[in-house]
Amino acid sequence: MDNIVSEDALAMIGAKKVRQYEVTKRDIKRFAQAIGETNPIHYDEDYAKKTRHGTIIAPPLFCQMFTFDDVPTDRLPADGSPIEIDVPVPAKRTVGGASSYEILRPVKAGDRITVKSTLREVFIKEGRSGKLYFVVIETEFSNQEKELVARETATYVKRV
Repeated sequence: MDNIVSEDALAMIGAKKVRQYEVTKRDIKRFAQAIGETNPIHYDEDYAKKTRHGTIIAPPLFCQMFTFDDVPTDRLPADGSPIEIDVPVPAKRTVGGASSYEILRPVKAGDRITVKSTLREVFIKEGRSGKLYFVVIETEFSNQEKELVARETATYVKRV
């Protein structure tokens, strides 16, 4: 069985996508609410002012909501997966495989987060039901001071 990734897919390795987001107190509070976070550092400004941060800070995985662009559904691949992982492989479905996430600095309201996603690798493995295509994307999140606040390496599995 041919386990070679197409030239078109290999040509995408190293491709980068950069976008920016402005963080608001409302974003932080709503994210904390959505995940059931009860630590007042994320929503109580009076409490947060007395901490070493001096303001509310985002929960640890907050930057994950910036990983993918918000695009109209008609621009997504047929399986509804994010366009950032649309790599030309003969597969119809995508699932999340694995993710490692490193948190380096707190994110505060007013931060301008620059998100840089890079396609690091595309490879094939043979599964019980046929070929599985693995897409590895590294995403770095930096603030306006160009300080790295978080990094994620995520692997997605595409199958026929």
